[in-house]
Amino acid sequence: MHACTALFVVVFYAALAHAWLPSSRDLAAFNATARYAELGQQKAPKKSGTNNRIRGVNFGGWLISEPWMMSQEWNETLKCGNAKSEFDCMLQAKNTSEQNDRFEDHWKNWITPDSVKSVYDVGLNSIRIPIGYWSYKDIVLPSEHFPDGDRMLPYLDAVVQKAADLGIFVILDLHGAPGAQQDDPFTGQLTTVPGFYDAANYGRAALWLSWMTKRIHTNPAYKTVGILEVLNEPVSKNDGSAYPASGENTLTSVFYPQALSAIRTAEKLLGVSYADALHVQYMDELWGAGDPDSNLGKDKSIAYDDHNYVLSVLTGGNQTTYMWYSCQTDNRRTDKETPKVVQEWSLMVGNKIQDDPDFTISNNQNKGFYSDWFAAQQQLYEQTNGWIFWTWRSDLDYRWTYSGATAAGVIPANASGLDWSANVDVCKKWFPHTKRRSAAAATAPHGLLTILGLLFLHFVLT
Repeated sequence: MHACTALFVVVFYAALAHAWLPSSRDLAAFNATARYAELGQQKAPKKSGTNNRIRGVNFGGWLISEPWMMSQEWNETLKCGNAKSEFDCMLQAKNTSEQNDRFEDHWKNWITPDSVKSVYDVGLNSIRIPIGYWSYKDIVLPSEHFPDGDRMLPYLDAVVQKAADLGIFVILDLHGAPGAQQDDPFTGQLTTVPGFYDAANYGRAALWLSWMTKRIHTNPAYKTVGILEVLNEPVSKNDGSAYPASGENTLTSVFYPQALSAIRTAEKLLGVSYADALHVQYMDELWGAGDPDSNLGKDKSIAYDDHNYVLSVLTGGNQTTYMWYSCQTDNRRTDKETPKVVQEWSLMVGNKIQDDPDFTISNNQNKGFYSDWFAAQQQLYEQTNGWIFWTWRSDLDYRWTYSGATAAGVIPANASGLDWSANVDVCKKWFPHTKRRSAAAATAPHGLLTILGLLFLHFVLT
């Protein structure tokens, strides 16, 4: 096919495409009536959000191990010791075959099909799976040291198959890109300078996206995968002087349209219908790495990923500070991008105050605050298309670990409880004389709202 003709086909297909979301499919995990029946209740309440809002968890630390959140697993199962990333662990291994065995043991046990069932049992309906480009061995260079991607794939297949069996929506996320998009181990390697932002690595990432798109559409185990995220957390304005990284000025103008084309071309060649196409997902404009829409044309099936770790905004303060921020100051819709899902957030507070009397988890009385703050954040994020907590499993405390928070009784442990926390007026409990700012009313610039909110807190606290 002539290059110009191929480009026209992709653009024409993209303009017509209306990809699917859970609201357009009969996914069991989103069926409120059935889920309430499982709990012995006759019907879901009128305000039930189970039918149309994504409520999920990340399977972080599974297909990309991050030592900061899994020190015991890193040292005892993987035996990576002082290595800072998977790349470093494989590089320092005296016997790479044995080290690959350890990684396979980790993939086999850290997250399993039983984990997916547990996610369903606590009332959730979605999972996000971070994965690295080395899962596609054909694009890994001889100079790159990663665990064997071929040995990873059967475990991924088993987990998404279980999600399909239970009607759980799945988001696959290119978390670790060729050359590394951040100087952070979540990319699978710890580089001094991110090396992703050049033509060669863009090309390899596009090959991975095409390969994964074909896998999703040709393997029935992946039938509830509806979003493919092209890149997790590129260097952003939040990184200060590190932004933009070398070459990053081409991210939105070159790589983003290249990624979209790779996915849509693969779907076109497979004959995928508009209704079965994937939503192609980018970090939202709030992330601070450029406007994702600036060069994507008229594709109608773009989704957006928002990450909101309040601990990076409020480094100090007390319980009231955090509740006010989530009830009154924060707003995830100022960029007007939709559909959007808040795909990383937690209950962790600033590093310097996490063990203060107001926040320490050694004091069981603080569970009430964390329960209320969970509800406040849940309600805020359900003003978008939903949320995905970071993460399901870790070696850290329940502020980072959804399974631990449900076990501790801090957050709801079934679908009915999540509907309750989505509707309880927790902000009125904390601020009885202040009406919670609605999403529709949030028209002031986000920075101005933040400043006004923090000035109010300063006045109240002093």
